[in-house]
Amino acid sequence: MKKLSIKLYLVFYCTMISLATSCITPYEPDVEWINDLLVVEGAIIAPYGTIIHINRTNEGSSSFYDPNLTNKKAVVTLISDKGTTIATAQNTTGSSYMITDSISFKPGEKYAIHFLINGKEYQSDFVEPQITPEIDEVNYQYKELEEVDIRVSTHNDDPDASRYYRWTYKEDWEIVSEYFAQYTWSYENGIQKLNQFSPENVHYCWASKTSNRILLSKSDNFSENKIKDHTILSLGAADSRFSYLYSISIQQQALDRKAYEYLENMRKNVEQTGGIFAPQPTEIKGNITCLSNPEEIIIGYIYATTETSYRLYIKAEDVPGMTDIYDCREKQLFSGRELEKAYGQGFAILSEGAVSGTYFCMNRRCVDCRSRGGTKNKPDFWPNNHQ
Repeated sequence: MKKLSIKLYLVFYCTMISLATSCITPYEPDVEWINDLLVVEGAIIAPYGTIIHINRTNEGSSSFYDPNLTNKKAVVTLISDKGTTIATAQNTTGSSYMITDSISFKPGEKYAIHFLINGKEYQSDFVEPQITPEIDEVNYQYKELEEVDIRVSTHNDDPDASRYYRWTYKEDWEIVSEYFAQYTWSYENGIQKLNQFSPENVHYCWASKTSNRILLSKSDNFSENKIKDHTILSLGAADSRFSYLYSISIQQQALDRKAYEYLENMRKNVEQTGGIFAPQPTEIKGNITCLSNPEEIIIGYIYATTETSYRLYIKAEDVPGMTDIYDCREKQLFSGRELEKAYGQGFAILSEGAVSGTYFCMNRRCVDCRSRGGTKNKPDFWPNNHQ
């Protein structure tokens, strides 16, 4: 097989609590690439359904995306080892296949994903579902003016329960400008007056981010099946996340031992060597087989589990000194004709000057939350009435 150096997008998934959707986050190390391998990833999660991604490493592409597969839809089904076809997945976008039916794991049953594509038949191993315990707590450790560590704790008193855990997360935060801008300017529309209480204001913004690492831990070396204050994420100082209000929603999954070992091997390969093929691709083969050609190498692993979640909020005043700081004292006066130059120098309009046709301008990051990575897309669950 031919090797070439390209960018790899490792695809990680987080299932939303309310419906079976997934978060796809790019991770882009430079790797030595082995061309034309099938890549299958996903998890069977009860009761929310499941989403499976089927793709192929593709020469000339900067990702797993293969347009040849997009045009050849797979038939993807969830099956049990009792011979039952539980549900058929619907193709959503590109290479994604989603089962939105509510899934209920039955005692003693194991589950697998079966699919047909390009005239070939594939199937994952039958796996026993793992029941995920509730998250006991998500807290944070504040190292003054230095770092905020987000930590998770969980336990399971069932002696037969899994001791292997995986987490994903989604962050959301509100960015609030230091000053209200009374005007804004753009090449398209020129000078526009702003109402600070309208949705068009540039005082309040929101931003979000999903996890892009494989986050794992285990308790098999301890007498108790307990994870205490395991750090999920560390955030440094001078971060816009702590401008006003920060939130993180953590999803927890219990894994069987083989799924944990597969994901841990993937994590080590990516973080220590910069690629998934280290030292041989057969070591990350996973649990998916081509029934039509058992010698075919396929990357990926399908596991079955339930999922629990926990949301934490952190206010800016709880972690003083952690937000990004800008010099917001200096104001400069520009005429309307000079605003293009002002914006090119990193200024934005704060207010109108005493002389008609003049405007006080300030560092854009002090008055326009969009310049700090924010948008006006407020999360539906956000706990205040800012707009």
